[in-house]
Amino acid sequence: MSRDAPPSSASAHSKIPNGPGLDELERGHDGPPPRRSLKTALLGGGERHAALVRSATRSLHDRLAAEARQGAARRRAALPADGAAADAWLSRLSRTLAHHRHAACALAAPAFEPAY
Repeated sequence: MSRDAPPSSASAHSKIPNGPGLDELERGHDGPPPRRSLKTALLGGGERHAALVRSATRSLHDRLAAEARQGAARRRAALPADGAAADAWLSRLSRTLAHHRHAACALAAPAFEPAY
């Protein structure tokens, strides 16, 4: 065995059922393989990659919804009672909150199909 060869126990280049393995990616490209293909191979296939992306996107929408909720609460507390209905900033924060809540809920239940 030469010094440059990896040990026989190295399994980093094993076959992945839902996509090409790292060996096949490296052989198929002169330069580095495309990022998406590399991520798919490293994460164990396209299905797992999609699930991780969906989870990260849902976490982002959860965080943005929480920030919008806090911003709307602070803005509402700073306004007089008769000025809240006409406040453009509060309206924008409310729409942002609704958007991020809807997006997070849609990602939480991917099988949900709207009736309209």
